[in-house]
Amino acid sequence: QGQGQGVVMGAGGEMASYVGTGLGIFTATGGVSFRGALYLQTASPKWARLNNVSVIYENETDANGNSTLKSWEWK
Repeated sequence: QGQGQGVVMGAGGEMASYVGTGLGIFTATGGVSFRGALYLQTASPKWARLNNVSVIYENETDANGNSTLKSWEWK
């Protein structure tokens, strides 16, 4: 189980912070596979809708550190 926080920025200067949590397992090939949820907060009028969105994600990272993230809005 892991927790994290961070910031995402848009090309127009928009910014949102996020907190997230997830469960992960180590893979047989030396990577890690995580599933979890992110919650965003922003003061940007353009991104204001994100304040009411839950994001579900899948993250796959291989033994070399290459990562793939897929995410969906939970409706």
